[in-house]
Amino acid sequence: MSEYQLKPGKIGEKIIEGYQKIEDKFTETFLEEDSSLKTGGMAQKVTAAYQKIEDTIVGGYQKIEDTFVDRFLEKSGEPSSDGQKPADPKN
Repeated sequence: MSEYQLKPGKIGEKIIEGYQKIEDKFTETFLEEDSSLKTGGMAQKVTAAYQKIEDTIVGGYQKIEDTFVDRFLEKSGEPSSDGQKPADPKN
């Protein structure tokens, strides 16, 4: 059986050419030669901002956790996971 393809006509050819120009510009602007996404300077700014937010949240959580442990928990005389008792703080 033969394969068929739609005849684009004059208007269709103009649309295809226009689309091809848009695709080429997009590719040139946003993709590397290996088709990976170009990140550019903006990606570094976004990554740095995200890292700062993450550090702030993790640091804040760590302070809350440390405060909770200091106020509400104490070491017990039960053996630790390695089978040894923790050192007596009075000695």
